[in-house]
Amino acid sequence: MFGYQTEAIKIDGVDTLAAHKRALSVLRLSSTLSRGAVSASFPVAVLAVKDLLGSETWAGLSTGASTLGSALAAGWLAAFMQRRGRTPGIALGLGVAVLGAATCVVAIQAGSLLLFLFGMIMVGVGSGTSNMSRYAAADLASDATRSRDIGSVVFYATFGAVLAPSLIGALGGVSESLGLDSNTGGFLLATVLFGLSSLVIWFFLRPDPLVVSGGVDPSAVVKKRTVPFREALAIAWARPLTRLAFVALVVSQAVMVMVMAMTPLHMEDYGHSKGWIGAVISAHTAGMFAFAPLAGRISDGIGRVQTIVLAGLTLVGATVFTALAGNASLALLFPGLFLLGLGWSFGVVAGSALLTESVADSDRVAVQGAADLATNIASGIGALTAGIVVSSAGYHILSLIGMATAGALMAQSWFENRLAGARSK
Repeated sequence: MFGYQTEAIKIDGVDTLAAHKRALSVLRLSSTLSRGAVSASFPVAVLAVKDLLGSETWAGLSTGASTLGSALAAGWLAAFMQRRGRTPGIALGLGVAVLGAATCVVAIQAGSLLLFLFGMIMVGVGSGTSNMSRYAAADLASDATRSRDIGSVVFYATFGAVLAPSLIGALGGVSESLGLDSNTGGFLLATVLFGLSSLVIWFFLRPDPLVVSGGVDPSAVVKKRTVPFREALAIAWARPLTRLAFVALVVSQAVMVMVMAMTPLHMEDYGHSKGWIGAVISAHTAGMFAFAPLAGRISDGIGRVQTIVLAGLTLVGATVFTALAGNASLALLFPGLFLLGLGWSFGVVAGSALLTESVADSDRVAVQGAADLATNIASGIGALTAGIVVSSAGYHILSLIGMATAGALMAQSWFENRLAGARSK
């Protein structure tokens, strides 16, 4: 269904085809669990901050804190994996998120905003780690199936991402029956799911795909030099197609986060229940993950650049729906949030594949980490300002900002593709 290498190659006695198949299976299961954890915590995190502050103006703080954690994970784990490999790096990042989700439960009960935000930073480390695990699917992939392999890992996140938010209403009731705040239910589930995901990686992602591919030698006496963010950014910016991949990842994530972060509050303001909020977020996450195999096949079939253009077009369509949903109409929010997720999927799958194959193997992990770090910084700024924009100008204005940003990605695709073509002549 998703495509594999078609020829086995022996590297230091390891069958790369078998190692790649095993890695994909493990990454799919881990992705299901970790994305379920993230999706269970996200909607209630925004509502928890609103309750703790008594105002929605700074409700984006939860997403900002989570995004900060994702950014820290991108920089820290990229450096760690350049020395130790994918398995210990991914397992460690998800382990940090276990502590974060548990901290959020304690903070909500104690009414402590600072402790809650600290917990959300650690939850964000888990989210960033889950996102970075897609690159492990590309370590042993062939050029012909790289997007499909990345897309397959993203796709399996669908099961956790769609199911977990739909349980928010029931989990809130269970929490209240235990004498806890209703917003703790999502974080209790996240604690369990992050823990299981970390254990799956630690025990089963062996052999390490990055080690097998030659990207790192954890047993080396002299460790490989860690490429700093500024140098990795310069490497990416020197090549038109790598630069386009970088921008596609940043814009796809930033537009998605800005609009999604404020949707639960926008819906609550118009009287929608947590159940309906969870349903809309489930539709959104279905768009993000369920069609990732399609995004992979399109990217492998028509090309990375063309798929990035499609990502921009889909994000523009999504923000048209949300801009018109001034009264939080479910008839507009369901398709709008679904398309918002679908545009993200096109951009992330094609952008990740293009980024991976357009740089040298020795620079790959560093540039991947730099891209995810820049992505999270941009989306963090967007999340923090989204609440201010919505409270001062409205949800529709936030959607229009997202629309303009997605349009800029389409223009960037045209420019960089022409520049790359000119350089190749």
